[in-house]
Amino acid sequence: MSAELAGWNSVTRNLSRVRPLTADEVAMDERSRPVFAEARERLKLFQILELNYQAWESHLRSEMTPRGSKEDGHLLLDQLMLNFLNTVYAITEHFRLSYRQRYKKDDAKIGELTEFIKKLHATSWAVAFFSDFRNYVQHCALPIGHYNRNETSHGVRIDVTHDAVKLCEAYRDWKDSHLTPGHGTLDLIDLTTECYHRLRTNYGGFIAKVFYPELVNLDAFYWSLTQEVTRRDPRARMVFLTDHKETRLRTKVEMKMTFTFPPNAVFEELGITVERSQPNQVPEESARKLADPQH
Repeated sequence: MSAELAGWNSVTRNLSRVRPLTADEVAMDERSRPVFAEARERLKLFQILELNYQAWESHLRSEMTPRGSKEDGHLLLDQLMLNFLNTVYAITEHFRLSYRQRYKKDDAKIGELTEFIKKLHATSWAVAFFSDFRNYVQHCALPIGHYNRNETSHGVRIDVTHDAVKLCEAYRDWKDSHLTPGHGTLDLIDLTTECYHRLRTNYGGFIAKVFYPELVNLDAFYWSLTQEVTRRDPRARMVFLTDHKETRLRTKVEMKMTFTFPPNAVFEELGITVERSQPNQVPEESARKLADPQH
């Protein structure tokens, strides 16, 4: 199959043709697509985590919009936090069991996972807290302890918090976070943000390396091609042009183009954040947009 490297800008609806793909690049793409498709299915929980976090953030932004009323947003915040907590639990439990199943006869490997989780909790109290907090919510009460929205002529301020004293009175098994009444008021907005990014970056990177170590080479391959395209058009998504026909009519030229959407930012499209060493690296938000053909 012959194909061209190209960039599709969905805003301007313009296709920028860059160059023909080499035979080696075509072969690499054909080998890589099935691996990426399998990884995307297997790691789908990270994409669900991203969707739930985006819904949480979107609602918080809407609450910051002046509206001249005092609507109670507590119920929806409980719902959104429940969705987030359940996904955090599903990710950690699913891959813990999958990891143990894969290395059930290798005590050293099992120890690596245990040590990794221990270090993750030591460096991110938010991840440790949400591990315990999900159990508190399951057994004791809904997650949002206090919600306040204060709208003045100068702007809007919102607080979404919980009280460590009340949490410790209602539940004692804070085995990962070692929560005590001394932790005081807990800012659930900040904690949610840190937990989300730590799971995407640290935990997601560890899981991807374990189950799909070949993704590193796939990402380098597609990312390099993506950089060629973004140098031509920073808002374009990298695509492969597989067919191009021009038909001359009496007053115009009709063009028919067929192109496929390979992954651009492999890890971001799997819901995982990585740091790349390649030059001209775009920020995470841009990488996420490139990962969505609708942008």
